[in-house]
Formats: sequence, structure tokens, C-alpha cells
Amino acid sequence: MRLRLCLILVFICALMPFAPAEAKRAHHVVAEPQLIPALPPLYTTYDVYVGGIHLVQAQIWFEEQGSRYHAVVRANTFGFWGRLFPWDTVLDAYGRIKGDHFEPVAFYTRDEWDKKPKITELHFDGKGNVTPRFDPPNTDQNREIVTTEQSRHSLDPVTALLQMLAHVAVDGSCAIPVPVFDGKRRFDITGRDAGFEETDSEDYGVYSGKARLCAADFKMISGEWKDGEHARFWKKTETEPGREPFRIWLASVDKGLPEIPVRMESGSIAGLVVVHLSAWHYVSVDEIKAQTPQH
Repeated sequence: MRLRLCLILVFICALMPFAPAEAKRAHHVVAEPQLIPALPPLYTTYDVYVGGIHLVQAQIWFEEQGSRYHAVVRANTFGFWGRLFPWDTVLDAYGRIKGDHFEPVAFYTRDEWDKKPKITELHFDGKGNVTPRFDPPNTDQNREIVTTEQSRHSLDPVTALLQMLAHVAVDGSCAIPVPVFDGKRRFDITGRDAGFEETDSEDYGVYSGKARLCAADFKMISGEWKDGEHARFWKKTETEPGREPFRIWLASVDKGLPEIPVRMESGSIAGLVVVHLSAWHYVSVDEIKAQTPQH
């Protein structure tokens, strides 16, 4: 379970650069809004290595239409590992674009391990309230309960990273905090600027060149397991609390495209998790809709 959660968070971070063209810079005074670069419908593939083993493959696509956005992530254990440890997950988020912020409407996750699916849905009322629904019903024991007040004005994990991207694209900085609620956990993600580095396409990825390096720190607010074994995911070491940050390299892979993740990595209890952009292409809206989950 902890490894699956780590992988899901990695793919959420992969969505940082997918941001609609109508997100605007916030101003303290009335001013002409500054639009971030438009992103055409894009389909990307990421390969995930855990402890040096190619364990997972994921596909991510994004579309925007007017004042609405829609992003979908599909991931599954790869090749031999898919037969030995069958795991599939889908994250589906959509909502509205309002001025300088993203307003989620609904978030859906279907996580299936060994042919046993678990579904989580989040519904947002537009007034800051979030209502979770679980199928099968949530039976977690010995866990902190996220209160209604703690979840108010939070974002689903995918929309949270879209909000972070608006800051990257417009201000050229990763430094922004966002409140996140995934149905059971309420945590903060805070981005940090970490300069620029060179990446090499021979290192399993498709991009070579200069890339922006961002770090994303996680801070648990509520929803943590009360026993030490389950809570290990949110510890740096056996005795030190706090998740290790995700390191995310962003770069433009084609002229006119905003920066997208070309590499990501983070520590986990199973070893170093490294994610490489292995393929990408432009797609039509019809192609995206044909692959969008139905639920």
C-alpha cells in the first residue's frame, strides 16, 4: 500500500505542467491579466523505476475547452511485474478555470490491486466544501479523521498540481503552497526552486538539455495512521518524520510548448523511485475523449 501511494503521488507530480491558457496572475491592484502559455492536447508516457527495476508505466493526457479543464492519469505495473503484482490505477479530475485559480468540480480515483478495485470520488460544491465517497465504504481503523473544516478550500491532488503550474508558467517559480485532500488524507504540498540542471536522454528518457529543477515538500495535516507501521510512508527515516521531497525536472520538449516533467525522483521504503518521460505526442480532442474513463 505504501509503495502504491508513493507511485500515485509521483504521477500526480507529473501533472504539474499541464495548465490551461486562461489561468491568470493574481494582482493586488486591477491590471491587465497575464495569460500563461496555452497547452494543446498532449499525450505523454512515463516509465517508472523502483530500486532500479522498471516496475510501472503510466500515460497522462490533458485537455482544456474554454473555461474548463480535464486531466487523466492511467498507470499499471509493467510487463512481468504486471503479471506477478497486478496493479492498475486511474486518476480523473475536471473543473472550471476562474481568473487566477482552478476550481475543481469532481475527482475520481479507481485503484485496483489483485483484481480488487477501490473507488474514491470527491465532489466540490464551489463554496469550499468537499464531500468524499468510497466504494466499497471506507473501513480504515486506527486512523486520524479529516474534519470538514480541515478539508475546506482544499484541492484534489491533480488540481493542486495544476495550480502550482500556473505559478511556474507565469512567475517562473515553483515556490507556492497548496492544500490537498485525497479523501482520507489532508496534506500540504509546497514547491521550492532548486535551480537548473542538465539532463541526459541516454539515461532512459527522451529529453537532453537544460531543465528547471523543482522540489515538492509534503506536510501531513490530518489523516495519518496512528500506528507506526502504516505511518512509515510519511517518515524520512524510522525515527524522522516528514516525507522526502519529490525532485522534478521541467523542460520544453518542443517549440511553443510550456515546460513539462522530463524526470522525477523521490525516495521510498522500496528504494529510489525514478520517473522518465519516455514518449509524447500531440493528440486530437476526439482521441482524448475516446480514452477518457467512463464512470
